[in-house]
Amino acid sequence: MWQYVVKRLLLMIPTLIGAALVIFILMNLVPGDVALLIIGGDQGGNINTHELAKLRQQLGLNRPLYVQFLSWLWGVVRLDFGTSMWTGAPILEEIKLRFALSLQVAIMATIVAVLLAIPLGVLAALKQDSWVDYAVRIFSIAGLAMPSFWLGIVLILLMLVIFKWLPPMVYTPFWVNPWQNMLQLIWPALAVGYRYSAVATRMTRSAMLEVLREDYIRTARAKGLMQKLILSRHALKNAMLPVMTVVAIEFAFLIGGLVVTEQVFNLNGIGLLFVQAVAHRDYTLLQALVMLVAGMFIFVNFLMDIAYAWIDPRIRYR
Repeated sequence: MWQYVVKRLLLMIPTLIGAALVIFILMNLVPGDVALLIIGGDQGGNINTHELAKLRQQLGLNRPLYVQFLSWLWGVVRLDFGTSMWTGAPILEEIKLRFALSLQVAIMATIVAVLLAIPLGVLAALKQDSWVDYAVRIFSIAGLAMPSFWLGIVLILLMLVIFKWLPPMVYTPFWVNPWQNMLQLIWPALAVGYRYSAVATRMTRSAMLEVLREDYIRTARAKGLMQKLILSRHALKNAMLPVMTVVAIEFAFLIGGLVVTEQVFNLNGIGLLFVQAVAHRDYTLLQALVMLVAGMFIFVNFLMDIAYAWIDPRIRYR
């Protein structure tokens, strides 16, 4: 087991380096010049070439690309992403509070999704082609059809019309006021979690139907094992492998993929920071954000590999 964990950890190193290289190349292929944008080049007019060259030197844009990459990679290793080309503020300070917000929404949405998806998916598989199955499938298809930002707008309107109440629109960190924080973030978590659960519900149903048709399930029933024991010990455990994969991928996506939903609830998370970095051509900030999301995907996949080993003894004892 420990050899498996160490092997997965070592595989993360070349994956992160490869992700860093791809990110750096793509950022340098993007058209536009942050130096021109800072001195007002997008508005037209004559540009002072001396000032432009001086600014490019200050930003380090005049160095060879390989030197820029190695310098940036060494900073990533030391968790020092430098300063924003647009604001001049340390990038970690720019990201820290917004990352905490997006991470909390992602965790809460994942909890909502799992609490909905697994029971509904299992129930739909056990009651295949019954009215319960059709009801669950309609529920999940509706979740796929409704964007989370639209559902968020509907939630806000319903609270205003029915309860005459609007959730707090100014973000309060959890460590400052937990109750105020939950009052604000529970609604985007419900909106995002519902759509998230629709994907996981369909996967849970499909995986359970496939497992329930296996020979070892029929053998367990023939031996007279209780239905609850068959489901918990044999069926559900094996059906969870593809479900965990979907949940992990969706969770990593939520860290930076909720731009519109965050704006509906007035949340300035990582998604909005992405948009601002692209608009300002802030390469250093954008590289740090993409690297953060890539690192989250890699780390979540590593956790899923460990979970697979815990669930599947074939991996654990290989």
